[in-house]
Amino acid sequence: MPKSWYDRHVVNKFDDDSKKDFYRSIVADKKPYFMRYIYPSLMKQYNTYISNTNRNALREFQVTVPEMMSAPYESLTDRQREFLRYYGYRMPVGLNNCVMNRICRRFEEEFDGIIKKSKPEMQFDYTILKSGVEYSMSRYYSIRKLYEDYNRQLRNLAIFSKYERVDGTDLKIEIDQLNYEFRKECTKVCPNEETLCDIILDLCYSKSSTKKFAWEMCGKTIIHNLLERNSHKISFPELSESGDIYYCGKAFSEHEIEIPDDSD
Repeated sequence: MPKSWYDRHVVNKFDDDSKKDFYRSIVADKKPYFMRYIYPSLMKQYNTYISNTNRNALREFQVTVPEMMSAPYESLTDRQREFLRYYGYRMPVGLNNCVMNRICRRFEEEFDGIIKKSKPEMQFDYTILKSGVEYSMSRYYSIRKLYEDYNRQLRNLAIFSKYERVDGTDLKIEIDQLNYEFRKECTKVCPNEETLCDIILDLCYSKSSTKKFAWEMCGKTIIHNLLERNSHKISFPELSESGDIYYCGKAFSEHEIEIPDDSD
């Protein structure tokens, strides 16, 4: 792909002014607005930019950027027009009305504030995942040290993969290897699967933190505990013309099956 398609600095070096103007109008040097929801770092960059520019606008003009943009162009001062021009030029995402951007804005309008306003009626009771065994605090602190080390290595791996542009497949291999090594270390500290499961669940679910460690280290035990609590039966919706559950214009009925106990 030619750099002139996505690098504005390359376009600015063109000698032909008409060619330069044309390429400036089509250069794709920014990710589209909707991609904020795909890349967390881009979302953070966008939110920081919006916050800072609004603060600067309020300090200099006593109005926000949206208020300036909604005002008649003729009513703006030269300085305000220049501010808005640079605001658009330095915007970290592309705001063009492409199909995906329009869909994204429509969703934002429909769901604005809904997630923040909706609060769960009750907190998730993670004890349903536990084996229900007691453990010593010495083992708890030993596993906690591994838990903190795991999170630190996972963060470092994420940073490394971002800056080195590690291929997705290679990154998965690295994470799988990391999980394998920590499963071995956890088993050395606590060979009993049920005890280990309860320690890790208390670590991950008793405070607001990532639950990845719990499911990577003792996911099978967690699933086993859930099946035990429900007599090894699971239920799920199944297509049925006479069903009483409707979704996307189709009828479903609840179907139940028994999962064999693999511990026998």
